[in-house]
Amino acid sequence: QHVEVCNSIQSLLSTMSKEPVIIATEVTPLDGNNNTLVIGRWKSGLCSCFKYGCCHPALCCACFFSPILMAQLLTRMKLTWLGAPSSASKEYKKTFLIVLALSIINFIIYSIFYCPLKVVKVNGYNGENDIVVVPNEDCSVWQHYLSTTCSALLGLYTFFVLVRLRYAIRTKYHIPASGNNGVCEDCCCIFWCGWCSTVQMAHQTADYDQQAAYCCNTTGLPPVIDDDENNVMIKAIVV
Repeated sequence: QHVEVCNSIQSLLSTMSKEPVIIATEVTPLDGNNNTLVIGRWKSGLCSCFKYGCCHPALCCACFFSPILMAQLLTRMKLTWLGAPSSASKEYKKTFLIVLALSIINFIIYSIFYCPLKVVKVNGYNGENDIVVVPNEDCSVWQHYLSTTCSALLGLYTFFVLVRLRYAIRTKYHIPASGNNGVCEDCCCIFWCGWCSTVQMAHQTADYDQQAAYCCNTTGLPPVIDDDENNVMIKAIVV
């Protein structure tokens, strides 16, 4: 009886070695945005903004449309517009439009209501001219405060989200902090070198050596097939 079992196993192994067994299985698709994955370190330094040229779309977005690049990076990382992980599978797809809408609203308010204060010189007590800021007679004071307040709130929001984004990228790619406090490092990089840090994060989450960069789409990368829309079934060959 043992001999028959051994013969059956040997026959089965012989059959498997000659003919591959095709098994249909559902797998997690690879991240199409990262062809070259670098773990444990940054792909480029904080001052490597011009690594791909002075006219690279990511660099131009960081300099002139920083909220747009931030929205693209949030979408790549599948984060919400507040920099938090998406609780729903489709929630992160709204991030770009939400950030874009906030930026447009702030731009409209600033363009319509901004009213700069006047800077005048008056005679001081010591005979020298003193510089004094006074309200602008051509518009109301509330217009000035409304426009500046909205811009300040957008700036604080951008700073807060970029810090969370940098922390999320360091966590995903296992990048250790230079010092003992990673959050403090993230805050300092965003506060003092916001543009450079944003470009660095763009380099980390894409392979610009192989992929083109775009200014006007949700990820800043070439369009890829949305694997979340379909259950992708592949054939795994087991020999």
